[in-house]
Amino acid sequence: MQLVPRARSERASTRASRCAGPWQALACALALLVGARDASAQSAAAQPPPDESLLGELLITGDVQEHVTPLAVLPSLSPELEDVIVRGVVRRDFELTGMFNVLPDAKAPEGLYGFDDPVDVKAWSKLGAEVIIKVAARQHEAGTVKIFGLCYFLSHGREPVYEKTFVVKKEDARVTAHRITDALLGAITGRNGSFTSHLTFAGKVGKNPAIYTVDADGHDIRAVTAASDTSMAPLWGPGGALYYVRSRNYSPFRLVQQGGPGPLKLNFKDSIYSAAFSLDHKKLAVAVSNVEGSSIFVGNADGSGMRKVSNTEVATHPAWSPSGKLAWVGGSVENGGRHVYVDGKAVSPAGFSAAAPTFCDTEDGVMLIYAVAVGQGQDLIMSSETGGKTSRLTQGEGSNSYPACSPDGRLVAFFSQRSKEPGLYIKSLKSLKAQKISTRVGQSLRWAALPGAGL
Repeated sequence: MQLVPRARSERASTRASRCAGPWQALACALALLVGARDASAQSAAAQPPPDESLLGELLITGDVQEHVTPLAVLPSLSPELEDVIVRGVVRRDFELTGMFNVLPDAKAPEGLYGFDDPVDVKAWSKLGAEVIIKVAARQHEAGTVKIFGLCYFLSHGREPVYEKTFVVKKEDARVTAHRITDALLGAITGRNGSFTSHLTFAGKVGKNPAIYTVDADGHDIRAVTAASDTSMAPLWGPGGALYYVRSRNYSPFRLVQQGGPGPLKLNFKDSIYSAAFSLDHKKLAVAVSNVEGSSIFVGNADGSGMRKVSNTEVATHPAWSPSGKLAWVGGSVENGGRHVYVDGKAVSPAGFSAAAPTFCDTEDGVMLIYAVAVGQGQDLIMSSETGGKTSRLTQGEGSNSYPACSPDGRLVAFFSQRSKEPGLYIKSLKSLKAQKISTRVGQSLRWAALPGAGL
């Protein structure tokens, strides 16, 4: 028989009783998922404020010597809806990159802008455009649209760096426009974009949390789970399938696939609080509740071969890096503080409760981004993959939480509770420009490419 110290046993018994009922189980799950802000607030009054210099300096732009490439997207004069949609999507995507100075339509030189009309490269270059993009669409055969994309990058000569024509179904015009943007970014920068992607998060609808999905530019935001269910902690899985944890009629939370036959076969009786598939979709990490808190288990993608990898009383919000490292949030029940762990080692700054780690595969290498509790809110900080050399991504801009990185590593999405502009934001990790794409706020944000995202 295993002996358990009395104090630890009493804490476990107390927590078990607190989480025993249906409403209590939901409260415990939400408390473990939220983590950083509430946990740190309880002990803030009894402790001196932590040293914010440990978070690193705020990354800012504004160097007068920095060159931002002027880019023109030719205007649309066509009455066809598909032409307006395709051109508008591509223009908005380039604005959201934060990498270019997109010239306003009002500066467009006089000329012809029809589907077959040539691009007046000389006139646009006189306006200062260094990248000139033309996208156009028109009806083709029944139910289809012909879409044309063309790009000149003047520092690379007078011949187009990109020129393609596609015939797609009408309903695919918008996603094809995103694919063209991604390919154009590849032609201009040598690294394809990832606007052919989508985000998912948990948000309140009625009295229960529900799962939402939204395109990378903020379009088509919608709830995808039943209002009668309690649904949280979504993630993208094999084949682009959407998974999340669900409780029905106050039952334990189970990991389910949207539209799937039922819960994933996991050999756990207690609630699953959150999960993450590795980038190759061969491994699955899950946060599982227990009488003391929760633990991280790792096994095969089908749920078999699970083994415990965490060693703290509380462990939740697993996230995989491109190199196969596993991050999670861990801590103790008693003191309430949380740290970000990478492969079992605490890497977040001492004195700050941390939450919601994610990895960005940037042009400068893999970066770790997570939220830390500062004052009455949260800010985002970035470090190396294993936690060194931290710097701040937000400061003095309300409470910012639940970061998620774009598949190309150029952007980070997050929720911000700013006093006048709360919502879902994306921020360029190159220019550090933040832009709001939705007024919705929520939890557990995840970002992934659409299946077959490339052109």
